[in-house]
Amino acid sequence: MAENILSAENLRFSIACLWCVVGFGSYYFISHNSACSSRFGVICKILDRQGNQVVLQRILGFLFLGVLSILILLMLPDVTLKEYGLSFKFHSAPPWWSWLLIPLILIMGYFAAQKPGNLEHYPQIRAKQWTPGMVALSSVSWLLFLVGYEFLFRGFVLHASLGLMETGPAIALNCALYAFAHFYKGPGETFGAIPVGFLLCYITLITGNIWSAVIIHSIMALSNEWFSLRAHPEMKIIHFS
Repeated sequence: MAENILSAENLRFSIACLWCVVGFGSYYFISHNSACSSRFGVICKILDRQGNQVVLQRILGFLFLGVLSILILLMLPDVTLKEYGLSFKFHSAPPWWSWLLIPLILIMGYFAAQKPGNLEHYPQIRAKQWTPGMVALSSVSWLLFLVGYEFLFRGFVLHASLGLMETGPAIALNCALYAFAHFYKGPGETFGAIPVGFLLCYITLITGNIWSAVIIHSIMALSNEWFSLRAHPEMKIIHFS
């Protein structure tokens, strides 16, 4: 009994769940606390204070959720990152229907981005005038954040769960944790995270790595930002001659 409790699978699962709570909590507290974030100074001079804080939040997300998760895994015995979805090899290609998600996401995102509730929060950077450089910087910071985000949930937590439980319960646990991570964004995103989480878990398990999930999540985030920027009555993109 004692050997089973101390098994490698139990250890990995316990650490994954603990880090999901502690790591995400630490990331959220530091990145959303103005007193803490102000100590990091200015990330980019083309952004105001609020814009710099948003970019800092995403960078910290990449570091806490992605880089530190990788370091924790590397400290565990007999673990390879490939086992946890950080590989460019595919068990099989993404299913044919997953390609249909791209136009579906874009169409739904176009109309959803115009709703007042969405425009209250997006784009997250609230600058009224955006330069092409600001759009590019925001997009890159989104991509970094989502790589870390997906590695924590669809890489670390999902694969550690599969060492102890069947696929269904592992996905259910992942969706529950993923939804809880959206709790601070309100009930819409919290409940919406459940079907999205299920889809991303399923595709990750089919392909054997996190990259399809990263691409789908990135399309959702970037298209929402760009459509929101276009639809927002007080924001516009300016070009310097």
